[in-house]
Amino acid sequence: MPHRDDALPKTTFSYFFREAARRMWVSKRTSFVAVAMIAISLFIVGAFLLVAENLGRAVAQAGGKSRVNIYLTTDATPQQIASVDGWLAAHHEFAGRRFVSKEVALTRFRQYFANLSEVVGQLDENPFPPSFECEIAPAVAQSPGFAQQAKELRAIPGIDEVQFDWEWVEKLKKLINLVNLAGIIAGGILAIAAAFTIANVIRLTMLLYREEIDIMRLVGATERMIRGPFLIEGVLQGFIGAVAAIALLFAAFLAGRHFLAPNYSLLWSFLFNGFLPWRKLLALLAGGTLAGYLGSWLSVRESGEEKALSS
Repeated sequence: MPHRDDALPKTTFSYFFREAARRMWVSKRTSFVAVAMIAISLFIVGAFLLVAENLGRAVAQAGGKSRVNIYLTTDATPQQIASVDGWLAAHHEFAGRRFVSKEVALTRFRQYFANLSEVVGQLDENPFPPSFECEIAPAVAQSPGFAQQAKELRAIPGIDEVQFDWEWVEKLKKLINLVNLAGIIAGGILAIAAAFTIANVIRLTMLLYREEIDIMRLVGATERMIRGPFLIEGVLQGFIGAVAAIALLFAAFLAGRHFLAPNYSLLWSFLFNGFLPWRKLLALLAGGTLAGYLGSWLSVRESGEEKALSS
């Protein structure tokens, strides 16, 4: 009993893959264009995802705590420093404080910005002020009374500025949303462009094998048998392009860690903290495969419509 058209045997699928691979090899140049288009598109999308992922990790690390940085004037006297320390000790919200001397601040700067350490070394004096770092419970930081305490703190002699870490955290969250939105828009546009590129490549391949297709139809081959290899060809092109994009993205990530990390420690902590999680990598693979399938499906459908009109 012959197999139905909608229940193809396993050997048929292996034929689809073998034939698709053969046609990709024969049409190496056009296939390379399609794979390269997918790779470039997903590389750009992956770069947006990677930046947003690492910024999100920075926000997550800072989300469980709130820090107040109290910067003193560069010429603050020991008496003024002691006065500020006494005020902080008298308020239990600021009890978890840590004094950062001018020397420690300079050492931190040299660690974070090693490439600028020589510039700082050429100055006549240390430009960094002493400061206090206070860990504040998030619930306390958001309470109405805390704003009044911060106002009193700013009025103490010897204090130059009071900064709240959660202010930059909120700005960072907005930046993450903007990066994700830009990634979605860029990914959508590039995915459509990649799908049409693959559609054109498959269309050229179908023209190249037109005589073979006509012979297959004459001997009674079903439309699925004819179209199957072309659909699989688009899927393979999309999948290979996605793998290439992930490989390029990982290579760029390792290069950034190797070349930028020693000189830009702060940039390292934000942008090169870790690579994409496996779920997002699978999403990139699925996106490339889907774009390849849609591109080949568009060409196959158009070919079927032309056949129906001609008959």
